[in-house]
Amino acid sequence: MLRQALKKTFGILLILTFSACDFQVIYKEKVRGVGITYAQDLSAIRIKKDRTKLSQELKNNLYDAINPDYIKSEPKYFLILTAKSAISSTFTTFTGASGRNRVTLDVTYTLKNLDNAITISSGTTSVNDNYDVTTNRYGTYTAEQYILTNLTKVAAQNIRNSLVNDFIETRKKCEGLVKLKEGEKFICPFTEEEIKERAGLQKK
Repeated sequence: MLRQALKKTFGILLILTFSACDFQVIYKEKVRGVGITYAQDLSAIRIKKDRTKLSQELKNNLYDAINPDYIKSEPKYFLILTAKSAISSTFTTFTGASGRNRVTLDVTYTLKNLDNAITISSGTTSVNDNYDVTTNRYGTYTAEQYILTNLTKVAAQNIRNSLVNDFIETRKKCEGLVKLKEGEKFICPFTEEEIKERAGLQKK
């Protein structure tokens, strides 16, 4: 019963999260009338994480999200992840104990070029879900861990989408297609070879 309820909760969470974020698969972008794939860029990312079980789960889920087809590519970029979780009470019983808890997962990321260590982009994502606290401590612990594991999957999808947008916007800046804000300093993180390689894909 508990597992079924948790699965139902996670399904609703996914729908609400993707709806709120206007979720869509964005592996391709139209550039000058040509569809450009970013699957190759994503497959060239290597992930660096802190040494926690939570970060390991996030790393595994993120690799599944950015390279679902297991494309083999030479490393070009590295992604630094920092994940933190917190638990807070959302409902207190008449005895003063927590009857329902909220788990929040905050993840910050920084994407850098492996060649020159210049930052391509950085960002954060925050996801959360709730679970009931029962008198069964093991059941409560299991529910907490189940929710946390699923939140790493949602966070991974959010980061994947952000990375694609980051690649698109950064390349537009490199090509001078985006006007910089007043006072904004920008150094193109891509090498000349990478820019030429992308230009070659646009012409195909």
